[in-house]
Amino acid sequence: MAYKVLNNVSVKDVTSSDLLSLKTDLLVIVINKNTKDKVVNQLAKDVSSHLKESGSSVLVPNAKSFNAKNVLLVKGFQDSDQIHKLISMYQSIAQKGNQLKAKDISIMPGTVYPKGKCEMWLIEMVAKTIESNVYIFSETCNKTAKKPSVKKLNILVSSLTKSDLIKAKNAAKKGYAIGEGVNSAKYLGDLPANHCTPRIIEKKVKAMTKDFPKLKVKSFNENQMKKMGMGSFLSVSRGSEEPARMMVIEYKGGKSSEKPVALVGKGVTFDTGGVSIKPSPAMDEMKWDMCGAATVFGVMSMLARLNANVNVVGIMGCAENMCSSKATKPGDVVTSMSGQTIEILNTDAEGRLILADCLTYVGKYKPSHVIDMATLTGAVVIALGRHASGVMTNDQHLADMIIESGEESGDRAWQLPLWDEHQSCTNTKYADLANIGGGREAGTIHAAAFLSKFTKDYKWAHIDIAATASYSTPVKAGTGRPVPLISELLLSKRLK
Repeated sequence: MAYKVLNNVSVKDVTSSDLLSLKTDLLVIVINKNTKDKVVNQLAKDVSSHLKESGSSVLVPNAKSFNAKNVLLVKGFQDSDQIHKLISMYQSIAQKGNQLKAKDISIMPGTVYPKGKCEMWLIEMVAKTIESNVYIFSETCNKTAKKPSVKKLNILVSSLTKSDLIKAKNAAKKGYAIGEGVNSAKYLGDLPANHCTPRIIEKKVKAMTKDFPKLKVKSFNENQMKKMGMGSFLSVSRGSEEPARMMVIEYKGGKSSEKPVALVGKGVTFDTGGVSIKPSPAMDEMKWDMCGAATVFGVMSMLARLNANVNVVGIMGCAENMCSSKATKPGDVVTSMSGQTIEILNTDAEGRLILADCLTYVGKYKPSHVIDMATLTGAVVIALGRHASGVMTNDQHLADMIIESGEESGDRAWQLPLWDEHQSCTNTKYADLANIGGGREAGTIHAAAFLSKFTKDYKWAHIDIAATASYSTPVKAGTGRPVPLISELLLSKRLK
């Protein structure tokens, strides 16, 4: 199962006369210092006063001489501007298309792009951003359902050679597939918890093979996980009537001799906190506590869509953390798959308990690198805000490549330290380690320090996405992050 909105993304080489005759519901023309088209410049001159008043764009319905229903002129990007400004601009364009009930959008993005980037990067970014922002969630609405109207995107270029036009089409294809992966992750996250239990996710993961036969899916139930010794993972689902599931998705697109990159995602489909229950305000947002697993879901579909030449294994650890007479209690001691015993001092620090066993299990694949993604700590929201995911690692090169991929994709991340001094936070006299420690300080780092106890055999990074995977304002919604970052990391072969 994949979730894409657009039916088609194309790249067209156009002239001025083509632009005038182009039949489209919304023609978007980005005006910048490099714009040389006489027709475009004349139109910009005609509405320049409106552009000054509106600040960034002006909509011209039934523009004179144009065959388009609507022409949107947008003040362009400067090459010295930050990437996030460019992405924000195209997010607004996608939303404007739906507002106008346009069936298609044709965009002439121009030839100004950030320093160090190129026109192909710009085309990829446009395709990715439009696909992932024409998305509207309406799965659980009946009378008030709103569907995306935009179903087609044309990216307009000018004077490209044949070889560059082929590159442009490939860039659009890549961006489109990443955007689809973002939507797949957003869709799983946006589903209410009663519509997205571990068993429902299991069905959706298995259904992926219908769209993508190259994916190999395995699923493990609680009895199977118990036999494997996953006492840490299973301690989380003890209080729920909904049984846990661990899904493994294998994609083999590279050489058989190449070790896979492993992705591990936390999938708590709803988190009450368990016996250490959360306060009720905003508890509804805990349906997004499975966005790490949703990221794995989105990335694996993207790889299969592009037939990417990499080897990747994705682990989705899914459980519901509820409070009942069967629930794990603070002070309980469980045994992880690694053999290490864990004193559970706080049942709301449950994500790391799931990840511990998943990170042990994934070692069987002898991965070249392991990256886990989890909405793990509220502390990362305080530390970095909503703009960057937190990265901690036992391998500096891996951290550098993650951060570099975040800068390239506009899906930013920032490294936090993980020093030997932080390891003492897991000390307890009642087990090999405790699941919390250190009081109020360095909560994000201490969570990573716990996970590091299960990752000594390979190169590993932990990405805390608690602040970036979903937003509370201006509306409550999933973002699909860090699908763009992980996609760029894998497709660019930075980890070789």
